[in-house]
Amino acid sequence: MMQSALRELLPDGSVRLTSGESAFVFARPTATVLVVTITGYDKGQFGTAALDEIGSVLRLGARVHLFVDARNAIGATVRVSEDWTGFLARHQAELQHVHVLVGSKMVELTVAIARHLSRTDRLMQIYSDPAIFEAQLETACKRRP
Repeated sequence: MMQSALRELLPDGSVRLTSGESAFVFARPTATVLVVTITGYDKGQFGTAALDEIGSVLRLGARVHLFVDARNAIGATVRVSEDWTGFLARHQAELQHVHVLVGSKMVELTVAIARHLSRTDRLMQIYSDPAIFEAQLETACKRRP
């Protein structure tokens, strides 16, 4: 199912991809922190656009702390999950740490499987408590590159 995703540059410099009721927002609070906020169900309607956005940040050189706020994500198809798994496996060297906030057991299980299959157990942390996730984000933003 390939719908087209609308890509917008927001006034604060963030990038938003939307397709139907689903969206990704990419924000760079610092040079070494990327925050990706996901809402809705990813059925593959974004194609490679979401991972391409992350990849474009990783190509800039410095290792990145990736924060994925998936508390409002409903889920993803198996194909989308496989794409994320492959991406994480290929880009481990460019990632300082991956922090994922989940809002449901289904999304938590999907992320845990991707973490295991991509062999990023030491690289990725899954959170269900938004306060802990936000504290980690604040700490990462204060670090010097």
